[in-house]
Amino acid sequence: MIKKIYPTSKKSTFKAENIYLKPLLSKIKSPYKPYYYANFLSSFDGRIAIFNKKHSTLLTPEAIKSDIDFSLFCQLHAQADCLVTNTKYMSGLNKGYYGDILTVRNEKLKKWRKSNNLTSQKIIILSNSLKFKIPDNIEKNKKDIAILTTCGESKKLDYFKKRDYEIISSSGKNITAKFLNKYIQKNKLRSVYFIAGPNIVEQMIEQGLLDRLYYSTNLKMVGTNKYDTLIRGDFLSKKIEIYLEEMFIHKKNSQLQTIFQVYNLEK
Repeated sequence: MIKKIYPTSKKSTFKAENIYLKPLLSKIKSPYKPYYYANFLSSFDGRIAIFNKKHSTLLTPEAIKSDIDFSLFCQLHAQADCLVTNTKYMSGLNKGYYGDILTVRNEKLKKWRKSNNLTSQKIIILSNSLKFKIPDNIEKNKKDIAILTTCGESKKLDYFKKRDYEIISSSGKNITAKFLNKYIQKNKLRSVYFIAGPNIVEQMIEQGLLDRLYYSTNLKMVGTNKYDTLIRGDFLSKKIEIYLEEMFIHKKNSQLQTIFQVYNLEK
């Protein structure tokens, strides 16, 4: 069970297994744009990732992970018509320090998708380097995968084209939020869930494209001077108002407390 602390109501406790399934994000209609949303888990001191010595990269701190947070992630994942990820995730998936979060595995959520007439999910991989390979278990979804890239190296491009992957090239150093939005609108995708890092999410916020942010705060400080955070400041240079829609708290024991916040963004 999870406790709702904002806004207050007569009913305050809910089953965590379906708390994020309403409203049905994939059915939100807008004549102007798709519905974009992202989800981040953070420590109290703002770390969404810290340096992991074993894998020599920044990863979510183990101390702030929980089964309930993963359950809420899966609920958001199940609502998406499209998942957006990146090179780092694909590389980590191949190396084994990331799990497969591109596939709906939960049987209840599979049935939920079917009952809500939700079909296969599009997977968009943002990659400036094309320095990754797609694992066999993901390759079975080849027809649903699109790779957006700024890489101009013919050898790398040919590797994916020969394997019949959809490749969309863009100029510049990075795939921009505008370029991504244009592709998504062209393909008439409705609900788009970002499971990439903060780079593209910050761009989406700066461009006024992100609709909703789910932000979970585990009440632990993890410290370290090698870390990542939601806003790096590489793109966002103006004030953005965010509006608290809902807030929940889960207390497993005195050692593990997490606040789950749902925000709508300024338009």
